[in-house]
Amino acid sequence: MAKKNKRGLLDRLMMGSEKSEDFARASLPSNRWELFWDIFKGRFGKLIIINLLVFLFCLPFIALLLFRTMSISAYGTTYPFSQGFGVGYGAYPTMAGWSESIVFMVNATLLIFTPVAFFIAAIGIAGGAYVIRNMVWTEGIFVANDFWRGIRKNFKQILIVLLMYSLVFYITFLAISLSDKNLAQGMPYAWIYNVIKVIAYVLIIIFSVMTLHMITMSVTYNLKLRHLIKNSFVFTFALLPNNVLFLFLGAIPFLLLLFDGFLMIIGMLLIFLMGFSHFLLVWTNYCQWGYDKFLNDKVKGAQKNKGIYAKVKGDNSEALKKYKEQLAMVKPSSLSTKPIKPITDEELTLADLPTSFSRRDIEKLNESRRVLYEDHEKYIEEHKNDAKFTQGGQDAEVEKIRLEREKRIEKAKRELAKRKRNN
Repeated sequence: MAKKNKRGLLDRLMMGSEKSEDFARASLPSNRWELFWDIFKGRFGKLIIINLLVFLFCLPFIALLLFRTMSISAYGTTYPFSQGFGVGYGAYPTMAGWSESIVFMVNATLLIFTPVAFFIAAIGIAGGAYVIRNMVWTEGIFVANDFWRGIRKNFKQILIVLLMYSLVFYITFLAISLSDKNLAQGMPYAWIYNVIKVIAYVLIIIFSVMTLHMITMSVTYNLKLRHLIKNSFVFTFALLPNNVLFLFLGAIPFLLLLFDGFLMIIGMLLIFLMGFSHFLLVWTNYCQWGYDKFLNDKVKGAQKNKGIYAKVKGDNSEALKKYKEQLAMVKPSSLSTKPIKPITDEELTLADLPTSFSRRDIEKLNESRRVLYEDHEKYIEEHKNDAKFTQGGQDAEVEKIRLEREKRIEKAKRELAKRKRNN
């Protein structure tokens, strides 16, 4: 593959190398793991820009959580939960459960603003998820332009999804903090509050995964809300082990905040630089694998394996079979009867000619051209008598394909007739 031409800095930042005329689709990775590393290494700078944009719109929600933590800490230093009153007198027993009451009060008063914070966050998530989707599809992107396009196309649906999630988020946090308060105060029927806590934790976990699936589906398909909920519910439970694995891989920068000291500082730095874009990349890439495997065959017009390049390896590869079928369908001519070696991108290649080249570079280029020509002539000589390249052989191939097609048509007609009789 020829090397990229030198272009101006502004041109590269605006258009990206993938929109240049010498971008080769043959350079695409062959599986999702390779695609992730290809994007991570090749578009690291764009991932940082996307993360900063998403981080900017998620700041209100982050500030809300920080203010909640600070408020609880402030109340904790103000109220004398365990100090002595007067001289040598301990706290009165009725103080039990006050700390849990404070947590409940703070949750009830501050988390009520979660829908407002999610309204602003939906702007950044709509744009960021759309740009990351285009990256996973290996489409050329201009971050600012595509970010704005993603907001215009997906903001409304993602806003509805996040408002639903904010309601579940608020209710479950209140249920958990209220149960903790009643348990600390020794209320009767403690088992009921433990059950409520378990249900609340399970509900918030399930709906969190469903929300992530709904966001990814929103920027991938044009689905109504009920279909989003239905499909996300199915993917949440059908791919439960995969969901757990890729949630963990995507949330590594955020999980570092659970530790103290140096690891927490590293986590904060990673979140600021690429925490959100890294999570979106991991999750979107994983979801596209799931859609290819379980959903795209059922969606009209959906293209499978976008961003994945199927390399040709061996005579029995799927790509080579399709090539042979297309060759057999062509009416015999001077072109179709001449053996043509399939392109594999893994054998002989044409030498690169640098922007500043010497005589030695030209000699290497001419030598690689000569080797390619000789290899092609050798292939023609070896396969000139193959049946598929002769008049009679091609007629037989065409007739075979025609008969197979007629058999499939007849089978489909019988199946339709059988369904009509059953109905």
